Amino acid sequence: MNDPLLPDPDARDPGDLCDRPNAGYSLVSVLIALLLLAVGVISLSNVLTQSVSMQTVMSTRTSALYIAQAHMEDLKSRDPITLASESAVAVDERGQPDVNGIFTRSVVVDSAGRNLMSVVVSVTTPRSNNPIQLTTWVYDKRY
Repeated sequence: MNDPLLPDPDARDPGDLCDRPNAGYSLVSVLIALLLLAVGVISLSNVLTQSVSMQTVMSTRTSALYIAQAHMEDLKSRDPITLASESAVAVDERGQPDVNGIFTRSVVVDSAGRNLMSVVVSVTTPRSNNPIQLTTWVYDKRY
């Protein structure tokens, strides 16, 4: 006879996880979870890489815009009779001519009438197909 105060040796302990068929995570479910985590981390790293790349491009284009604006202001301060087209010249980040400069600046001056000229300043940046172009009209008061 079994003593009611002693545990039954044939009875299962409800806290014993080893005897349950679905007691824990299988190796397959752990691998799937790791795969999903890896895909998420790789996607996040790609987004961060693209973000840094775009920030670099925009910084370079901002510098090119500054160079174009500064040169345009210099051209507008000149006497209109002295304005002439300028061939492409390498310039540094401050817009100063430099044979090792990473930017290329050019100026095109066209007559748009008897006393009106179109002035276009173009600055190209490294690794970019679209130059920064600023256009202004200069009125020659002599006529």
